[in-house]
Amino acid sequence: MNKLPTAAPSNSLFSIEESEFSRAPVFEKLVWSVEDVAKELSISVRHVYRLISEDRIPYSKVGRLVRFSPVKIAEWLQKGGTR
Repeated sequence: MNKLPTAAPSNSLFSIEESEFSRAPVFEKLVWSVEDVAKELSISVRHVYRLISEDRIPYSKVGRLVRFSPVKIAEWLQKGGTR
């Protein structure tokens, strides 16, 4: 029988130092709803919908639902909140 390796290879692709993880933001959810964005940005849900309608915030549509990537929101904020 073929045995799978029990440890990850020690090449540079798999060896990530702990300091690299501490710099990256940690998000509890992979996808945010309108309510999640409003809570994180400390703004109203109505204002989030206004930003969406003016195409001023990065978002995606899943059917009728509007969803946000926390990573894209963080990048958007670093750019000053403009698209």
